[in-house]
Amino acid sequence: MAMQYMVIVECISSGILYVDEIISRGYKPLVINAKNPTEDALNYRRIVAQRYSDRIEFIDEKEDFDEFIEDLKKYEIVAAFPGAETGVRLADRIVKALGLRGNDPETTYLRCNKAGMYEALGKAGIRRIESAHVHSDDDIISFWNEHQLQTCVMKFAETAGTVGLKICKTLEDAIDYYKVLQDMPTFFGEVHADVLIQEYIDGTEYIVNTLSCNGEHMLTDMWVYAKIRAEDGTLAYDYTKLVKELEPGHSDAIRYVYSVLDAVDMKWGLCHTEIKIDRKGPVLIETNARPMGLAMTQSYLDEALGHHQTDLALTVYLDPTRFERMKVKPYRPRKYALMKLMIVPEDIRGSFAPTFVISNMIRSTREILFFGLEGVSSYHRTIDLETSPLTIKMINEDYGELMRDYEMIRLIESNYFHLFYSLGEKVESCDHRSNIGGILRHLDPARRYLIVKDGTEYVGQYGKIEKNEDNWQIYDGVIYAESGETVAEERYRAMFRSMYGVRSGGYCVVVPESYTNLKSGSVVVEFLMNLAGVEVIAPPYDSVGIIIGQKK
Repeated sequence: MAMQYMVIVECISSGILYVDEIISRGYKPLVINAKNPTEDALNYRRIVAQRYSDRIEFIDEKEDFDEFIEDLKKYEIVAAFPGAETGVRLADRIVKALGLRGNDPETTYLRCNKAGMYEALGKAGIRRIESAHVHSDDDIISFWNEHQLQTCVMKFAETAGTVGLKICKTLEDAIDYYKVLQDMPTFFGEVHADVLIQEYIDGTEYIVNTLSCNGEHMLTDMWVYAKIRAEDGTLAYDYTKLVKELEPGHSDAIRYVYSVLDAVDMKWGLCHTEIKIDRKGPVLIETNARPMGLAMTQSYLDEALGHHQTDLALTVYLDPTRFERMKVKPYRPRKYALMKLMIVPEDIRGSFAPTFVISNMIRSTREILFFGLEGVSSYHRTIDLETSPLTIKMINEDYGELMRDYEMIRLIESNYFHLFYSLGEKVESCDHRSNIGGILRHLDPARRYLIVKDGTEYVGQYGKIEKNEDNWQIYDGVIYAESGETVAEERYRAMFRSMYGVRSGGYCVVVPESYTNLKSGSVVVEFLMNLAGVEVIAPPYDSVGIIIGQKK
């Protein structure tokens, strides 16, 4: 039997999940590279080619569509899926040309173009955000006055990740920003793109991910956004949190999304929809017929949800009768999940190596998605999704623990951002001045204490200090007194490891020479104690800089 193929148009971000899913079902992935790729798309193409070079085939889109389809007909293709937003239009054309199940290319613009979406909602009598295309300053003035606005949103008609979006508080600000947008590239690299003006809707923003089968729809997962608005009107993503239990108003929101999908003629496959819920109810921000982004992995989604979107999509595509059972299955994610997007408060130059060290100490952390470059690089202030350099993906069975871990990251990000990056500089050595023996005498003499000093581990007990010849792993307490030359992230790791191995109730003592030459000083020690499950104790009057904590 000849090999059968499934097409992935633009295998980018979470679209990569299709590859293993297709292979596991006995088909071969055929990845189509669309024309005019962005730099982001080129990076993903290199990743996919390196990871799957011997298990997939690639083909580039041609200028002549009919000639391109003739090339595709040489393969026995049974399905085609858009792997990213940039692949939706081409995927729709391919399924129509090859006679496959999919969405109508005649209505693609309703699912890709924001103005098209709002037009479809208006015709269907569904609540929508009032908006208009902008071609001149007069268009902005007319819209502002007609709707008696005090605030508006200026944005591209087609983009992603809030690139180009700004909340304008005055008419003059909107007109000035329109001039900026005229020369700004969209997320997809297009310049001089169509611009929209919209009324501003104040409310909570949600992601509603769905799967469609022959015009019927089901919820796969739902997330709530938190964004932080800067004084200049730009929006930075703070986090995206999984909705584990539906709350009042969520059922109406899901039904609203189903009506949106009907209005934009969504028939088959995965769809990623963003809405806001305000006092009037849900209203559409945008929808697009592709998987959710943020480079989701199978392991992360399976742990949080019990499934990943692409496995559902292929199951239904290959056997649509399965949809009837799937659509009535209760929505019950397995665990709580939150993805924290890093907000860079100002233009910086540095390496995010310390972020990886600190984040991996957090119990809820599962993955870190890094968009930057290795080593020391320059990063701009975060104003949208594209300018967030990394995402920390977290999961926990306990909601309280998950949110405490998030709050820890947010506290560092807000007040001590310098802990998250470095220039790779050395931390200079510091002369010893603390009396380790004296500290040990103040502690319970019968307990076994790890002492870290001069690159060597010692054990202190009954007033004696000896080398740790037996390589004990668990201790009754630790005295951390390392003060040699190092790099900051190595000091963080060593300090954390020493405290992590302490028994519950044991004391953790850090002498001042261990942190004096860290640019973050004692603050980072207290953060590390918190991450290691150590409660910081208020310093005694005569503690002379010694930091003391007790393991919970």
